[in-house]
Amino acid sequence: MARVLMVTSRLPWPPTEGHQLRSWHLLRALAREHRVTLLSCLRPEDAGTTNGELPAAVTRLAFHHLRQDALSTAVHLVSSIGGRLPFVVHRYAGTELRGKVGELARDADLVHFDMLPLMACADRVPAGVPVIYNAHNVEHVLLRARSANESRPLHRAFLRSQVDRLMHFETMASRRADLVLACSEPDRMQLVDLGARTAITVPNGVDLDGNRPGMEDEDGSLVFVGQMGWFPNRDGVDWFLSDVLPRVLARKPKLRFTLVGKAQGLQVPANVAANVDVSGFVDDLRPLVHRASVYVVPLRMGSGTRLKVLEAMAFGKAIVTTSIGSEGIDLKEGVHAEFADDAQSFADRILALLNDPVHRAALGREARRLAEARYGWDAIGEAMLPHYERLLAA
Repeated sequence: MARVLMVTSRLPWPPTEGHQLRSWHLLRALAREHRVTLLSCLRPEDAGTTNGELPAAVTRLAFHHLRQDALSTAVHLVSSIGGRLPFVVHRYAGTELRGKVGELARDADLVHFDMLPLMACADRVPAGVPVIYNAHNVEHVLLRARSANESRPLHRAFLRSQVDRLMHFETMASRRADLVLACSEPDRMQLVDLGARTAITVPNGVDLDGNRPGMEDEDGSLVFVGQMGWFPNRDGVDWFLSDVLPRVLARKPKLRFTLVGKAQGLQVPANVAANVDVSGFVDDLRPLVHRASVYVVPLRMGSGTRLKVLEAMAFGKAIVTTSIGSEGIDLKEGVHAEFADDAQSFADRILALLNDPVHRAALGREARRLAEARYGWDAIGEAMLPHYERLLAA
């Protein structure tokens, strides 16, 4: 049983966001075989979590209080314009966090950095201690796509100025790690192109027990789950509300669309607002998903594997997604989900499913079967652990 130090950008429990889910289940997998020390950056909204009992997956817990005030953000912004580090990394490159990593790494046999910006601390890991970098996305690719879609000139100029810095940092991080975990095969290939010495695909998974098909009657509505602070979600929902939903409502004017998740800054267009329910964050999203007839994933950018798609599969829902939204998941069109990449086709797929309950049910059944066969977190953890063992034995 080895000593593993896992460093995360925020507390991974309770897991309510996509990257927390991946972090939490990888942590649980590691703890089945090893003693895990968890060093988490503590955000103001996570403070109450620290008062609870220590999760069984953690042997030792340490915190770094992350500053997110306006002054520190301004300092990081200025530094990222004139310095070599990208803006998203500065918050995690301070002396205090780097010192904590160095101190805890002296007692570790392996260090797992759970997100790209944390690799700013990798140089504090003693020589001979393997470093693993968990790549939730290929970040510079996402940033390039975001900058291309930014309409505000000053924001667009800043984002574009960050792309090369982020790609350089991502290249250095990929080369520094002894093992890189990618969420999908396309991501893995891009990380190898950046110089990763060893990269494996560890796909995202889903809690099959906690996310089961419901027994409730469907009500003919649509649902999307995702928080609007994540730019690919926001871009996809904006597109859906402006271009797709009006086409659906032209045929079904009483239809309702429910958006589940933090909706900060979202502006629902006036022409569809009467048909849109914005629930915000909910403690239990299952009732809202169970009652919907179609689960929509209108993503137009992103990388990795979409946890929202995996959850919809586990729920046994009929899914309409873009090809990007389904990337990294072995979905077959017409068997596990329906695909569409333009607004009219997306609306047509939704309408066809709403009018065909037999096909809708069949898609849900096959999606659940695929989730059970390929994407349970326990099976993913079991496949991942031998790669850690090889590093520890080297």
